[in-house]
Amino acid sequence: MGRDLDFWDHPYYKIMKTAATTVGIWPCQSIKDIIIYRFRLFFICIVQIQPQISAFWKYRNDLEIVLDTIAPFIVDIVFTLKLINVCYHFKKLNYLLEQIREDWSIFSKNNGLYLLHYHSNFARKLSMVYMAGVYIGGLCYSTEPLQQIMLYHLLYSNITLQRRFSMPMDFGPINLGIWYYPLLLGSAFCILMILTVIGSCDLLLFMYAEHACGLFKGLGYAIEHLPSYNTTAKYDNSYDYMRRCALIHCRAINCLNSFAESVRDIFLWSFFGVIGLNMIIISLTAVQVMNNLNAVEKVLKYTIFVSMQMVHLFVECFTAQRLMDASFQLKETLTNAKWYNASRRTQRLIPLMLIRSQSPIVLTAGKIIVMNMSTFATVLKTAASYFTVLLAMQ
Repeated sequence: MGRDLDFWDHPYYKIMKTAATTVGIWPCQSIKDIIIYRFRLFFICIVQIQPQISAFWKYRNDLEIVLDTIAPFIVDIVFTLKLINVCYHFKKLNYLLEQIREDWSIFSKNNGLYLLHYHSNFARKLSMVYMAGVYIGGLCYSTEPLQQIMLYHLLYSNITLQRRFSMPMDFGPINLGIWYYPLLLGSAFCILMILTVIGSCDLLLFMYAEHACGLFKGLGYAIEHLPSYNTTAKYDNSYDYMRRCALIHCRAINCLNSFAESVRDIFLWSFFGVIGLNMIIISLTAVQVMNNLNAVEKVLKYTIFVSMQMVHLFVECFTAQRLMDASFQLKETLTNAKWYNASRRTQRLIPLMLIRSQSPIVLTAGKIIVMNMSTFATVLKTAASYFTVLLAMQ
């Protein structure tokens, strides 16, 4: 990987850069572009959220419509929370990007560098699959009324359906008979832009976490291939090798601690919001599915919506789990290395590195909950409990 001006145009980072640039949260953008993109995003938010608020207030006495508005409002809260966090920690994002650029030079070509490539490529593939799922799910959800109109037009041409949107929206004096389809497509575009912001924040998380995993795995590979000490040699090559590994380890630990602290700062409350709000969304949407079993199009829409929320929570917990596992494995690598064939000076470095490896790198939600797969299972269990309670209350 070169250090030229097009470093971030490498396929490992191209998807993340493109998505983040589109919504004005890419730290390497010019100030002019950031202002333009964020102003456009602010305008989109007003256009999308204001009719939702109007519909909620207009139909506040209708429980079914109120329930329909809650889940989209929660998504808007998650979107706002993530956007504010990223904008507030913009300088930290830029610092982490510079660290990633520099870290490509700390491993030699045949001694662990391929693991950095492997994890960066894994982040790219995960980003592709994730964003494809986000856009397909968002498009299916936002165009659900249009799909119903087309289906009924083919099957029941004599039936006229009520013109509605994928979520309760009220556009006031605007004549829906004339402007319905432009407003529907405009709403779908706004939904996709909001999902782009949420997805871009997650792509940054994927990139940072997988890069950190690559540093740990690359260092572990270098330590496992510690050269044996030659007692007849005048110069202790193994000590110099291990000392370099110790320096890389110290840099990696410091860098990863900085990574973890910065990522925690950036995603701290968004993690907390995702965990807490996803439980509510999943529960309420599951109730909506049960209440609309006679309407296939609504069941499909709500099923897609709840699936997207579960996938969103899964990938964040999965990414945090991979980072924690990679930091744990370094300790095992140190104990499994052929330290017994090294010189005494080299062996003295092993305990120091082990001490630094005792505490794994973890990402937390609200400084309370550790993000991992156990947390994902707990959230689903809790959401299922809320679902049964809400269903019994009806």
